[in-house]
Amino acid sequence: MITTRFLKVFLLLIPAWLVLVSRARAELFEVAPQVKIYYESSGQGEPLLLIPGWTMTSGIWKEQVAEFSKTHRVIAMDPRSQGNSTKVLAGNSLNQQARDLRKLIEGLQLDRVTVVGWSMAVSVLLEYVNQFGNDRLRGLILVDGNPLLLKKEDWPYGLTQEELHKWLTDFENDRAMQLNRFVDEMFKTDRSDSELEWIVKECSRTPTTIATVLFYDMAALDRRPYLAKISVPTLIVMAGEHKEMGETIKNKIAGAKLSVFEGLGHALFLEDPRKFNDVMSTFLKSLQ
Repeated sequence: MITTRFLKVFLLLIPAWLVLVSRARAELFEVAPQVKIYYESSGQGEPLLLIPGWTMTSGIWKEQVAEFSKTHRVIAMDPRSQGNSTKVLAGNSLNQQARDLRKLIEGLQLDRVTVVGWSMAVSVLLEYVNQFGNDRLRGLILVDGNPLLLKKEDWPYGLTQEELHKWLTDFENDRAMQLNRFVDEMFKTDRSDSELEWIVKECSRTPTTIATVLFYDMAALDRRPYLAKISVPTLIVMAGEHKEMGETIKNKIAGAKLSVFEGLGHALFLEDPRKFNDVMSTFLKSLQ
């Protein structure tokens, strides 16, 4: 017979049990011989895959994992040579990261998955669509990224060739200084020293030469032709200073939607996670 005391103890234990159930599970998935991709999985429901930007790690999505693991199966990954994934001296290109992504999606049996890519990961998703079409995708959320980082006559956004060369040379010669500046400039609002230091530390886990190669690949190749190959519902989220570029990208993807975050920087999902999560939630509901 169940006693009152037993019920009280049982009810007290429920919150702790729920915490254990909802905690993310960390795994490694092999995408090539001696190359493993780290990912964390939490929650249940429709799959939602989160990809960080250049040299960043899955932890950057902490606010989104906490929110959307309540309603979705959320997978946050570290791309090849970033974070806890294997560091390799070969295969550090965005088209290879797209192939890694494909193998992870297939290996985890993700069908009709919504993929969120930030910054460089937008270029990785364009590489994915170029190689594999829209297969297994339910929707895309492209966060403050671009298909080309070099200025051209018909593309006034980004860097000149000379500016790109200087940026990469400065990064190779004094990574610590350049990386600290890069992280500071991701935000328009004040952030704590501890948060900025954590981001810098996470980025520093990618070896310098690999980081340089990845940045050059992101910057130099014109991936604009790949935009028209996207045929799944797409949400583009842009910082206010990139509004015009966002409009241009939106017009090249059939049916795409654009949300602009005025007054926020490149890492807008960290600066205002509530607003970002609301916008993301509305988009996810539209897919149902």
